[in-house]
Formats: sequence, structure tokens, C-alpha cells
Amino acid sequence: MSSALPSEKEFEVFSTEEGRRRALAMIGQPDPFKDVPPSLLSADDIDRYIRKTGLISPYHEGGGKDERLKKASYEGRIGDSAYKFNEDGLLVPILTRGKALRVPANTIVFVESNLEFRLPDYIALRFNLTIRHVHRGLLLGTGPLVDPGFWGKLCIPLHNLTDQDYEIPADEGLIWVEFTKTTSTPKAGRKPVPSETASNVSSPNPGVWDITTFIEKAARQFKSGKPSIAIRSSIPLIALQNSKNAEEAAREAKKAKDDAAESKRSSHDAKAALELIKAKVESYGLIGVLLSLATAFGIWASFYFGVRTDIAAINARLDSAITDENKVTDSTKAGSPRQLTPEERLFSDVENLRRRLDEVVRENATLKSQLQNTSSAQKP
Repeated sequence: MSSALPSEKEFEVFSTEEGRRRALAMIGQPDPFKDVPPSLLSADDIDRYIRKTGLISPYHEGGGKDERLKKASYEGRIGDSAYKFNEDGLLVPILTRGKALRVPANTIVFVESNLEFRLPDYIALRFNLTIRHVHRGLLLGTGPLVDPGFWGKLCIPLHNLTDQDYEIPADEGLIWVEFTKTTSTPKAGRKPVPSETASNVSSPNPGVWDITTFIEKAARQFKSGKPSIAIRSSIPLIALQNSKNAEEAAREAKKAKDDAAESKRSSHDAKAALELIKAKVESYGLIGVLLSLATAFGIWASFYFGVRTDIAAINARLDSAITDENKVTDSTKAGSPRQLTPEERLFSDVENLRRRLDEVVRENATLKSQLQNTSSAQKP
């Protein structure tokens, strides 16, 4: 039994090998401390049962304020193995022996305790995280009951709920284990798996000591034939999906902004085009008036100068008629073929001039009508 005053220096009472030897020696043996009533064991009784039955190993004593044995519990630390499921759904190791355990932010990891458990048939245990880890954002929840007869390593799932990686040094406490003595050494009820009888008892170290056995069992689905699932935190996946959604929303927002800018440019271009068309229409109306006036002036000039030309031609004809009168008389007397007299030619020229004047009048009426239509079209 441990001394009344704990030593300031920690020392190993016995190793895992010695604990295995003591536990094997107690298989089938009755409770060695019948004077201890069924209840939660205190430190003195924990020490007595550990030393006698080897129910945990290795076993340490001393250490002053850092002693592993407390009034009603014993400290367990990080073992040699820890695992997590990676992005591909594969179970991968994440711990180097003797080094600190790094629990990534928003991640579930599975870690073994440094303790080996070989419980007799009348002692059960529970465990939970040390309060410091709980306050730092690690989650284990209420530790499950470990039935009497369990032989093996504890597989401890840790969930880092924070957004920061968390390191646990190898020499830092991870869990506190409490021990409860049952009311009897039960004959009924099945043995826990694993136990000393669930494995080959003739083995030098019966039990299950590789925690991947528990992890792979947990990953298997209840219905056979279905693939195992990767046990991971959903937070990184949700964060990744939210990040993708945010990026997609940003792209959609940029596209909407670009579309709005393009619509604005199109609206501006359309407005400018309408203004241009309006200006062209207004300019065309003004030009049309100017063209109509130019056309009217051209017709008037054509009429004025054309009539003057025709009148000049008639005067020339009259002069020529007077001159040619004698020639016609002479030709008639000589028996030449009859030709138009100067009076007849003059009459013909006058008729042609009259027809020309009629055409000018009609053209003038047409021009007047066009000018009226153009003026009406320019009014709002």
C-alpha cells in the first residue's frame, strides 16, 4: 500500500509486463478484499486492487502535485497510437511515439490511453477528459461504462470543437479513470468484448491491444454489404461547402453586376441612337425644305430662262420670216415644191411655246403641293 505522505518524486511501481503477469495470476480467483464494500473506490482501495490484481498497468506513484493517483481516480495519458480519417476516407496514424498529440481544428481523432486494462470480474470503470481539456474545447462526453472482465486498450475519440489546432504533450494527463466495485462477482451476463476469455487465454497477452479494431468496427455499417464510413467532423465539410457557395455567389454577383453595367451601356447606346435618329430626322426635315426650295428655284429658273430662250427664238424667226418672204415668192414662181410660209412656221412655234408654258404650270402646281406636304410634316 502507498505511504501516507506521497513522494515528491514519481516512480514506477510496476510495468505493463508485471501488470499482465499479476492479472493472469488472478484469473478465476475470488475477490481478495471482501472487506471493501461495493461502491466507488477511494484512493487507498484503488491502490490495493491495482497492486494485487494488476487491473491497470503501468502503475506509478508519487509526483507531488502532479501525482497520477487522486482521491477517487487515476490519471491516464496519451499512448503510442492515434488516428484520424483523412480527406479520402482512409484511417491514417497521426502520432509519433513520445511526441505531443496534435488534434487539428474541427477534427475527430482516435487516441489510445497509455494504460493497459485487465479488469477482474467484480470491478467496472468509467473515464472522462481532464477538466482542462474540456475547458479548452475538446469533447469526449461522459465516459462510457467499461464492464468487469475487460482486457485491452481504451480507444478515446476526441473532437476538437475549436478553430485552432490543439496539442497535448505526452506527459500531460488525458483522462481520469474511476473504479467501482460491483455488488457481487456475477455469474449471469455475457463477457465484454474483449476480455481474457474472448481471446486465446493461452496467449501470453490475451485481450485486444490495437485500437484500430474498435475504430474499424465503429466505421462498419449495421447492414452487411454496405461500405464502411469515414468518421469525421462535418464542420470542415460544411465550411468547405459554404466557401464554395460563397465563391459561386460572388461569381453570380459579379455576373449580375456586369450584366447591369452592360444593360446600362446598352440603354445609353439606345438612347444615344434615338437622339441621333431624332437629330437626323430633324436635320432631314430642314434639308428637305432646303432641297424643295432649291428645286422650286430650279424650276422657276428653268422656266424663266427657257421662256426667254423661246421668245428670243421667236424673234429670230420673225426676222427670218421677213427675210425669207421674198425667197418663198421666188421659189413659187420658179415651180419649186411648196414649203411652209413664214406665218405658218411662226404659228407652229407659238403653239409649241404654249404647250411648254402649260407643262411649266403643271410642274409649278406639283411643286406647290409638295411644299405644303413638307410643311405639314414638320409641325409637332
